[in-house]
Amino acid sequence: MNEEVPMKGWLWSMFKEYVRKIRRTASTGAPALKVMQAKYQSIYPEASIKILVEEKVGMIVVFNDLESRTTAELDGLMENEQLMAYLAKTYGRGKYKINLYHGMTFVATQNFRVEDESLTELWRPMVEKNKAAEASTKGRWG
Repeated sequence: MNEEVPMKGWLWSMFKEYVRKIRRTASTGAPALKVMQAKYQSIYPEASIKILVEEKVGMIVVFNDLESRTTAELDGLMENEQLMAYLAKTYGRGKYKINLYHGMTFVATQNFRVEDESLTELWRPMVEKNKAAEASTKGRWG
């Protein structure tokens, strides 16, 4: 990747601890910020996120998949305000969880809440549709 990846907002916060952990050694301790930033630049193109929504089912909390994106597809959503506006417009009121992955490795999770009572839960029909599709495939294979 030739251009520098922006190191700001919620995504950088999620990456920081992961980068710190994978670059840490027993003899040198935690890496310098420049080393962490360089590693972030190299793994950013291989990263992706998954957006999930919390649904209470009786006494159980279930997290349902809504969408997955590569980090390259996050342009315009790097700041909290931008992300919150996207969640509100696309999915409505709800409690959301964003999982960050580096390749197949789980990196971090962060929770976001859209609490505007004037918004409907736009995600509910999407989740029901996904559950129905999943149930129809389980019948054939399960």
